[in-house]
Amino acid sequence: MKDDKETTASRRLHPRFNVDVQVAVSCDKQSVQARTRDISRSGLCLVSTRALAREKEIELELVLKFGEGGLSEPLHMRGRVVWCTALFGHYQIGVMFLGMDREQSRNLDMFIGFLDGSLNAGDLFGGDEESTDRPTDPDDPFAA
Repeated sequence: MKDDKETTASRRLHPRFNVDVQVAVSCDKQSVQARTRDISRSGLCLVSTRALAREKEIELELVLKFGEGGLSEPLHMRGRVVWCTALFGHYQIGVMFLGMDREQSRNLDMFIGFLDGSLNAGDLFGGDEESTDRPTDPDDPFAA
């Protein structure tokens, strides 16, 4: 017989990736800082000092970190609180993403690709420092 975790995981539409990302959450004209526990293509799990009501629509601003020193522009997403559980003086909050546009979806796909290993930081930021495949501009005084 399968345990509950295995059964739950097999019902998920998208795999989850454990990741710690800073998130600014806005709802009801208030803002609270939170951190992610995990993220998937369809949503994320937050840890916050403030509880959020189920079914509440919220705005999220994620700053994604790609390896050492690589930070993204803030990724703005909308979500709906699916569940909220008290946990050791904090709250664990399940959020489902809502209404992603093409750019948000593309940026999220890149981040998920970085987490699942199908992309690396070099792919995201134009290759590594040793690459010689970059176009050169003869008028660029910094070109090697």
